[in-house]
Amino acid sequence: MSGINPILTGINPFSPGINPILTGINPFSPGINPILTGINPFSSGINPILTGINPFSSGINPILTGINPFRPESIPFAPEPYSEIGINMPTLDLQPIAMDALDVGVAPEQTAWLWDGYISRGDVTLLTSEWKTGKTTMLCGFLQNFGTGTPFLGRATRAGKAWVVSEESVAVWRERLTLMPVGPHVQLLARPFPARPTAEQWHQLIDQACEAHAADTLDLLVIDPLASFLPGRCESDAGTLLEALQPLHRLTERGVAVVLLHHPRKNAKEAGSLARGSGALLGFVDTSLELTRYSTAKADENRRLLGARSRRIGTPGRMAFEWNPATGAFTEVAHPTSRAFEENWNRVKTLLTGRKGGITPRDIREFWPTDSECPGISRLYEWLTQAFEKKLVRREGRGTRNDPWRFRLENADDAYYDRGELPPIRFD
Repeated sequence: MSGINPILTGINPFSPGINPILTGINPFSPGINPILTGINPFSSGINPILTGINPFSSGINPILTGINPFRPESIPFAPEPYSEIGINMPTLDLQPIAMDALDVGVAPEQTAWLWDGYISRGDVTLLTSEWKTGKTTMLCGFLQNFGTGTPFLGRATRAGKAWVVSEESVAVWRERLTLMPVGPHVQLLARPFPARPTAEQWHQLIDQACEAHAADTLDLLVIDPLASFLPGRCESDAGTLLEALQPLHRLTERGVAVVLLHHPRKNAKEAGSLARGSGALLGFVDTSLELTRYSTAKADENRRLLGARSRRIGTPGRMAFEWNPATGAFTEVAHPTSRAFEENWNRVKTLLTGRKGGITPRDIREFWPTDSECPGISRLYEWLTQAFEKKLVRREGRGTRNDPWRFRLENADDAYYDRGELPPIRFD
């Protein structure tokens, strides 16, 4: 055949023009081959798969371009990312301070508790419990006392003003407040968003809260529950969760206390790990509270246990209380372990009486009377530890396998040893 080799040159021997396979020309339609060039033959414009354009919505495809639709700061084409939602970027202070100079010229800071041990100005407190176990009810009890600064469950409160951002309707709150009335010091934002808020709406809420604090009308912001108001789906992703929570520091830096009500994870058994989602949430908050049932007994259906873990010194580790559904009143009650100790201490004390040396919980089980059920070794150890903390018994040993703790009642020689003296010799 005369002429040029079409395979090597791109000439199509079957039709005039250039070989489309090698050159990118589409023989079925005019223009360029979309497979090689990125042109979408089914719609006008650029092929979204190769270029990052999203054909289903206007704007850039976040999957290929790295744009996060839940983060306002990542929206493209904005010369000042935060300007549209009114956020002023803080100036960075990267100057380190010597550890032994942190308090130079600064008065010792005291925690400004709004509820002693649990809610502090400038802190974020997380309250987690199972559904319908009384988170919001306990919150109402606190808010009743918050207006006047009267103690709640035996702990002091400081009078202040609060906002409650709630997923519940006004009708539900109206019914609740019939039993537990709360004064005008608390303002309710019931279902403020038609759906889960966008990042911009979340920032607008925080903006309004900052303005209310500046006007001296806000000391405490309550989000009930957290999952209903976080922008996007970010509970389980640590990075996205923290990006949604960090704007709350705009409030805490001004001295506002923030309380987040939250739901539990499935099958959480270990104390302190009840909160659902990423562990970053527990790392973010300053105090984590867990509300659980007192027991499964019918008589204890209105009793609850409140456990706490905190960065702050002075937070009690546990509390037990009872709520009266007829009056709405809260009463502190003995913790189950304390109640069990009080009910059984006299029996344990009888087994210790008359013994010169200490004995272990395992020994006590061997001497336990046969006319009653014998508690387990761990329960006996718990009771004896409480007795030691109350200075009812003395403890010997190192608490190891080879040298376990041994407990005994105080004797006449202990006072001498406590003073570093030898007791007198007795001939009895």
